[in-house]
Amino acid sequence: MKPKVTILCTAYNHKKFIRQALDGFVMQKTNFPFEVIVHDDASTDGTAEIIKEYEKKYPKIIKPIYQSKNQFSQGKDILIDCMFDYIQGEYVAINEGDDYWIDENKLQRQVDFLDANPDFTICFHPVKVVWDDNSQPESVFPSPKYRYNKETFTLEDLLKHNFIQTNSVMYRWKLTKEMWPQKRILPCDWLWHLLHAKYGKIGFLPQVMSVYRRNQGGIWSGAGVTDEWFLRCGIPHIRFYQTVEELFNTDKKKDIINVGQRVVCAYLRYKEFPSLQNMSEEFFDLWNEFIPTLLNNKNYKKEKKLKRKYCFYRLLSIVLLFLIIYLMIREKYGI
Repeated sequence: MKPKVTILCTAYNHKKFIRQALDGFVMQKTNFPFEVIVHDDASTDGTAEIIKEYEKKYPKIIKPIYQSKNQFSQGKDILIDCMFDYIQGEYVAINEGDDYWIDENKLQRQVDFLDANPDFTICFHPVKVVWDDNSQPESVFPSPKYRYNKETFTLEDLLKHNFIQTNSVMYRWKLTKEMWPQKRILPCDWLWHLLHAKYGKIGFLPQVMSVYRRNQGGIWSGAGVTDEWFLRCGIPHIRFYQTVEELFNTDKKKDIINVGQRVVCAYLRYKEFPSLQNMSEEFFDLWNEFIPTLLNNKNYKKEKKLKRKYCFYRLLSIVLLFLIIYLMIREKYGI
């Protein structure tokens, strides 16, 4: 039978965690068929071997995709480029390989809600947040205040900030590849939520039914705080806000400028001059707004010095380029 729900699970070097994720899927009690598309992005730690165990034991549920080369490092969007074409379900749920579900009735509750409320395209629930290194106490996300003390939401609510954790969501599937931006953006999940919220309301279920695991090696480790995060995720984050502005006719200029300035600072501190050059070309229209605040702020004296060094090297490269062109013309035409 065609599955009513497709679960998307991305995995990369999740040997420590993947069993919990897979157990959370196969324990689900439902009155409908569902499938789990598990994408292993060329793990090197034995993750794929564990997935194969579950594939053999639950062949009607676990449907893996094994990569021989890491697709994320090649600039691929895993969910769109590698998993999208395998989706069969009317509804879609997502869970990364280091997170897991703790309620055997999660899928049934969410499907029942969407079946009973055809004007809703999304439903979600709170999650328990745990830190893998125990550096912070457990918590529940989102807090009532963070979700505006509401249980029904609109696109306008979600545009303000993302209150939906990825492994809590279920979509009434509306997405097409044509909706997705061509360049890498981050965060992807927020845009998935927004694109579905265009077509209906968002519902909240009160039960805590999954666990979101935070760890220092995760892509959102240090989000919005550390230079390392801005070096890794800053540019895709700016693109995300630009995409939201374009698709939803909303103003995210303040967020764009804030992230852009932090990225410039990180590039300068790490002397990433080629990356700074690429950034100035991609965001040419915004470049003057990324720079002035930094150069006039006493806290950025070091960055100012590095900026002057960057400008010198940029000017030198332009001069050398014209010199090479001149010499080539001279040699060709005997000038």
